[in-house]
Amino acid sequence: MHLKHKYLSIWTKFLLPKHSKNSMRHYGNKCSGDDQIGYLNWALETNLQDWSILKNNILNKPGVMNEKNVDGVIIKTMVRNRKLDSALSFANHLKSVNLNLSMGATNGILSLYYEMAKEKPLSEPEKQFILSTYNDLYAKFQVLDFTTAEILLHALCAIDDWKKALKVLNDIKVSGTPSHSAYSTLIGTLFRNNKEKEAMMLISNSLSDLRPLQHYVYKEWIEYIRRKYKSKDKILKNLEKISLHISANFAVISEKAAVEIKKNYLSLGWRADFVKIDKKSFQCLCCNDTLKCFKLTKEEFELLHKNIKDKLIIGSDLFLKTSPKEIQSFMSFVDRTAPYDIVLDALNIGYTLGKSSNIDRMGFLKTVVDHFNRQNKRILLLGRKHMLRWHNKSLEYLMSKTCSFFTEDISQDDPFFITAAILSGPHTDIVSKDLLRGHKFMLKDQVLKQIFQRWQWEHQWKVFLAGKRFTIQPPLQFTPCAQKNQEGWHLPFERVTVDDKGLLHDGIPDYDSWLCIRPNNVK
Repeated sequence: MHLKHKYLSIWTKFLLPKHSKNSMRHYGNKCSGDDQIGYLNWALETNLQDWSILKNNILNKPGVMNEKNVDGVIIKTMVRNRKLDSALSFANHLKSVNLNLSMGATNGILSLYYEMAKEKPLSEPEKQFILSTYNDLYAKFQVLDFTTAEILLHALCAIDDWKKALKVLNDIKVSGTPSHSAYSTLIGTLFRNNKEKEAMMLISNSLSDLRPLQHYVYKEWIEYIRRKYKSKDKILKNLEKISLHISANFAVISEKAAVEIKKNYLSLGWRADFVKIDKKSFQCLCCNDTLKCFKLTKEEFELLHKNIKDKLIIGSDLFLKTSPKEIQSFMSFVDRTAPYDIVLDALNIGYTLGKSSNIDRMGFLKTVVDHFNRQNKRILLLGRKHMLRWHNKSLEYLMSKTCSFFTEDISQDDPFFITAAILSGPHTDIVSKDLLRGHKFMLKDQVLKQIFQRWQWEHQWKVFLAGKRFTIQPPLQFTPCAQKNQEGWHLPFERVTVDDKGLLHDGIPDYDSWLCIRPNNVK
């Protein structure tokens, strides 16, 4: 054994806590694969605090850590495992022995300070480290890489330096879309620093980038309102802006945000309850109000009709996957055969059966076609050309009962399917289990996006097969978004929010998770 390694082994024996002998034996039993990570996790469990010994032992074991990345991996692992005291001790050790920290170690320390600031204010040296890191990075690089920028933004928000954080956010946009956390952390920081105008502008940017707000924003927004306004009426008026935001953007808030909103309304003498919505009557089981269905107006549908062809066909990347000739053929077909009552997404319906045979898929399609034929509906069946090989006899039957168009196999059939339905007219419904999220997001204009979502809720049928039982679910009879009724609100929320990223409503209402808020004089 090398003399250095021999002494390290002896030192480790004496430095380990007395209870560690069994733990070390346990570590030896469970450590297969990456010995370094296994040893590091064991050391954290046993609270080993001699950082020189820890690093040397790690570097003398097999694994991916080396002299360049070991510091960063250690501190990030500590922060991830919520060993913040150990991480702080290790960070202070690194700063005392290294004049030039690695980028990994620097990012790890920034992440640590962000987490620490959630529990107590940072010390002046810790704040100065964040500012010095900001200055050093921008002295060295004109634009920061995505990961470093995200971490630095969070650290700057921990010390309320929102101006520098805004600059970093713009750097993130150079190489990608800022995360939910980056947007929400900065927006919350702006509210915490009473910068309402800047916060509202950034909320708009966040939603445009498909980043719904996290719980933290609602918490800071509410606290800002309670700081700024003292009269009950003004507080209530400004709290309603939050409900209006949730409604206008079809947002589903997290349960944490719902609890925060409920608590504040209760403190103002209002009634606030977590409620269920009756699936048949669409009534709130607490106040008995019925949730409404906000159907598209004639003007709204005409706006959607006017824009949808350019946005989903010409304005998308569809030309990369099909040909102008196919698009022209399809548009000529629609002009010749529309209007329809029902447009079927044939491939989506067929694959409702999962791994069944193509004959069974055709049989299921026949069941769906027969269902609407019995109602004398005019049907467009839209599929892909490989379906023409599924089963000739069934195919002949389907084509005799419907108008049919089959796209090339490499084409995206959803834009054709949506376009056919909307160009057909305001009465046309669609049948598909696809949530069509991607196509809604192609509509960059916020008003168009909301109109498309409401059109989908109003016109989409879904088919299911449970065992041998065929079920067809009609379009929603209410609009599953935040609604104002009798001076109060019903707000949908999501109970399961592991990462609290924020959600956009996808058209599947949860009838059991709503917040009903109303004045005390309203039952």
